[in-house]
Amino acid sequence: MSDAVIRDHSVTVRLSTEERELLEALAARFQLDKSATIRKAIQLTLAEPGRLPQTGQFVAVQSESVTFPVRLSERGTHE
Repeated sequence: MSDAVIRDHSVTVRLSTEERELLEALAARFQLDKSATIRKAIQLTLAEPGRLPQTGQFVAVQSESVTFPVRLSERGTHE
């Protein structure tokens, strides 16, 4: 995850207290900030596309016990 990558899309995720604690624990485990942890979780999920649930949630790591809902929305392009 290089800093040279241009990121022009953002998402807002509302988390419960428990979900926030899980994200913070996962970030500590990965030794990343929360944004980088979510990006890594997405990359790990896409590495095993057969495991991607169809219910609007994704598995953040190899464990089925760490999942959280995500709602994506498009943002207008910047010029």
